[in-house]
Amino acid sequence: MIFYGTNAKSIKNGKIINVQCPNCEQNTSMTYSVFGKYAHIYWIPFIPYKKVSITECDSCKRTFESGELPQNIVNKLNQDFERGNSKYPIWMYSGASILAGVLLFTFFMNMKNKEDEEIYIKEPKIGDLYHYKTESGNYSIMKVHKISKDSILLLVNEMETNLMSGVKEINLKKHFKEVYGFSRKEIEDLYKEQNIYEVNRE
Repeated sequence: MIFYGTNAKSIKNGKIINVQCPNCEQNTSMTYSVFGKYAHIYWIPFIPYKKVSITECDSCKRTFESGELPQNIVNKLNQDFERGNSKYPIWMYSGASILAGVLLFTFFMNMKNKEDEEIYIKEPKIGDLYHYKTESGNYSIMKVHKISKDSILLLVNEMETNLMSGVKEINLKKHFKEVYGFSRKEIEDLYKEQNIYEVNRE
């Protein structure tokens, strides 16, 4: 279950003067607070999405939302907002920043893994594991058994799984029984065609 919701925090407080309160009609000052609303996931601020302001008359203490105020007071409030700093604080973007960081890290790790795999294919070592797609559309695994100048002998796992993630469960010594020979070029072609879709070096 994912816990999510919204919250609000004060991001700016201030005061405007020489305005007429629409309630008590006194020429007075008004105190305001600007609140930033943000979405959160597991109580971690994810991203802000809205600002609201509450204004209080310093004479009669009546509070107003922006939609309840006459346009001249709204304009004065907006001018004061612009002069001060009413931007969303950085911490309100915490969740989005964490997600962006995770995605960026994952992207670079995938790039690094791809570079490593290309090296493993060109320079195989005994024990390398080739995850591949079978002719029946399932998934299995082969292990490098012997290497010569032009060819590679592979121990082929006799088990198959219909899930990529299931390959780990069949990676047991007792399942590697038959040996097949491939040329290095055949292995490189299988990798380029993504029939061999993952290479691990133990």
